[in-house]
Amino acid sequence: MMQGSPGTRANSSGLSKMMRSSTFLVLLTVCGLPSISSAQESAEQDKDTTSHSQTRGWYGIPILFYTPETGVAGGAAGMYLYRDPSDRRASTITADIIYTENKQIMIETSGDQYFAGGLYRLVSYVTFQKYPNTFWGVGNSSPDDSKEDYTPRLYHLDAALTKNLFSHFSVGPALLLERIFMVEREAGKMLASGALPGSNGGTTVGLGIDANWDSRDNTYSTQSGSFCELIFGFYRRPIGSDYSYNDVRVDVRHFIQLFSDHVLGFQGVVESIGGSAPFNGLAKIGGQNLMRGYFFGRYRDKKSLALQAEYRMPVVWRIGVVGFASAGQVADSFSHFGTNRFWYAGGGGLRFAWSPEERINLRLDYGVGSGSSGMYITFSEAF
Repeated sequence: MMQGSPGTRANSSGLSKMMRSSTFLVLLTVCGLPSISSAQESAEQDKDTTSHSQTRGWYGIPILFYTPETGVAGGAAGMYLYRDPSDRRASTITADIIYTENKQIMIETSGDQYFAGGLYRLVSYVTFQKYPNTFWGVGNSSPDDSKEDYTPRLYHLDAALTKNLFSHFSVGPALLLERIFMVEREAGKMLASGALPGSNGGTTVGLGIDANWDSRDNTYSTQSGSFCELIFGFYRRPIGSDYSYNDVRVDVRHFIQLFSDHVLGFQGVVESIGGSAPFNGLAKIGGQNLMRGYFFGRYRDKKSLALQAEYRMPVVWRIGVVGFASAGQVADSFSHFGTNRFWYAGGGGLRFAWSPEERINLRLDYGVGSGSSGMYITFSEAF
């Protein structure tokens, strides 16, 4: 499937992808406050993202954590934030590099950039990864004992360029390129048998169309407005893909500001895969943004449905707290969805206003699912 979108990529960081293991033990060390190169920062503290002043700044943090899969791991992450006078919203470019005790490495860059006063928006993501992952099979009832570990070496690029046509509506083309080499697979398990599409790695090439309605007051920490996105992805052998399938994803969000910056947010996501997709391209639930508390991809199939709600409130100074709840399921067809097939999760978290003038938060969430849990640290909100 399209690995991100203008609605989701802007709210993600490569840092948290390394941190989605439920066995997360030692999390993150942050040394000092962000270094900001803009001399105007103090004068802009009280302005929101509708301000047209020129703002530029660098943000950086060191990383230190441990998981059984990686051993001790460390690295660095940074973000460059800017907005020219003609841009209604801020643009960001982020990057991180992480190296582990087990000689694993992840290098990522992502961008959410506005041009021509917000007329055009480019959302991009490029990564190289060699990182152990876990697969439980396909289906809504895949058992815990079906778990198998595998290590892919992955090269990935996706991008979407949209143009604002009228009001809050934008549309444009999307592109995905991905090459996976299987470095290790468990002997005697499903992936090692080679029977599942994608179990031997391969190349995925897709073209798509992204259409969205975005009336949010801020893309990083929304307090009011709505976001509705429809993405069509087409993957075909004639354009270089090893797999031929379609991917349709609908993402709907709505935010209500209650009082004194208290916010209630809702999100619903439906995804449908048609054709023969690799197991890594199936619709998934779990991870840092949707169904927190479940490993990303713990449940996957050709169809998915996920719903979540979150309550956000300030506490003191730059500190805030949130509470969230979610429900989701997967199936091989929509006719197999059922009210008794939902998986549920819930939890809470802390927020630190990393850049108050742009509402960019450092997020720490802890989610609990059925027999699983996860802690997540990243920039910006889950949705």
